[in-house]
Amino acid sequence: ISANYEKRTSMRTRTIPDDDPLDGMTFRPGFLSYAGSGPDSRTTEMFIVMPDAPGRQLEHFGTNSWETPFGFVERDDLEVVARWHAYGDMPPWGEGPDPQKIYEKDGYKYLTTEYPEMSYILKCEVIPMPTFDEL
Repeated sequence: ISANYEKRTSMRTRTIPDDDPLDGMTFRPGFLSYAGSGPDSRTTEMFIVMPDAPGRQLEHFGTNSWETPFGFVERDDLEVVARWHAYGDMPPWGEGPDPQKIYEKDGYKYLTTEYPEMSYILKCEVIPMPTFDEL
């Protein structure tokens, strides 16, 4: 979700259609996926499966049509992700930030005030994808 209010507001209504499910693909720590709230509801919200995600959560990821992994953190870099400070899943499933509040005009103030230790991704890049067998 963009720190820029105008960008995050305009992108919120531009939905991305769901991908076809990947048969046999189960979520693992480091996988990236769009977050959504129903079929064809994906926008710019993404999540990374944290290295300490409980098994019950890993089993649930991918059961919704909008949750299809589209990328991953290299295995060697998972130790970096493990050092990120996160507050867990969004309410009511966890203690993390409420996405609806992030979209408000003062959404990033909400984050820095209520979640002062949260880590942020400032930059990322796309690299060639390995084959399914290499994962």
